[in-house]
Amino acid sequence: MRIVLIGAIRFSQHCLDVLLGAGADVVGIVTVTPVTSGRHSDFCDLAPTAHAHGIPLVQTDRISAPETIETIRRMRPDILFVFGFSQLLPANLLGIAPLGCVGSHPSLLPRNRGRHPLIWALVEGLTESGLTFFYLDEGADSGDILWQRSFPITLEDDAASLYDKIEQLASQGILEFQPALAEGTAPRIPQDHARATYWRKRTEQDGEIDWSGSAMQAYNLVRALTRPYVGAHTWFQGERLIVWRASAPIDADSSPAASGTVARTGREGAWVQTGAGMLVLLEVRTEAGSPVDLQPGDRLVGS
Repeated sequence: MRIVLIGAIRFSQHCLDVLLGAGADVVGIVTVTPVTSGRHSDFCDLAPTAHAHGIPLVQTDRISAPETIETIRRMRPDILFVFGFSQLLPANLLGIAPLGCVGSHPSLLPRNRGRHPLIWALVEGLTESGLTFFYLDEGADSGDILWQRSFPITLEDDAASLYDKIEQLASQGILEFQPALAEGTAPRIPQDHARATYWRKRTEQDGEIDWSGSAMQAYNLVRALTRPYVGAHTWFQGERLIVWRASAPIDADSSPAASGTVARTGREGAWVQTGAGMLVLLEVRTEAGSPVDLQPGDRLVGS
């Protein structure tokens, strides 16, 4: 089974490594150009792997460009794997491979279709999510399901740990469904579109901590946006700060200080008053990466 893999992020690299480790026949890799790589906070350069294995590499800013589609056509793929790529495939590309196109989405489809599902799962405090591999159609995350598994989300999970869970499930899924696809025995389970829900695209403003909200809301935002993503942010004396780590709130400890005020500091971090409870900040840095030493009385604010 001749495979062309389309992707541009760390998850793409992981799936490519699994396929190559299993001896899959990867005949082409399609990724973004350096110009557009900055749009992906978890971008991963697939070129070294392509060169190391002698696999033809295509870099494109637009997957629907006629020259890109024609190049993929000449690779004669039996199937396209689209793992970690934000652009929708046009109909004339979806129809190139006789076995179709398989994509991935880190949620339990049909629930939570759309953008940034891992981030939203943490922001909203979900206790479960999953990974779905599905056949691509012209819709967004709407095709028949090929393989799906769930995983729990604990209070200690963050973006990094969920990313690890997704990669572990991807390894399991690829090793299970790739042979079935080659043998023509892979399932196709239609999604129940009546049960579909959607996440909207997040904006930069969505990453700003609202200190008037609860400590748990602030904690969820911090853990959702930590590495490999861009980090939750706040402002102090006109400077934008990145909050990379915080402790999960475990009680209603509070102070009379205004929301956003550092009530006290210690070896455990800086205790910041929110609209409901205090949040302990464990790692705060400037945008340039320098550590920030907050002191009692400092006031963190919105933009």
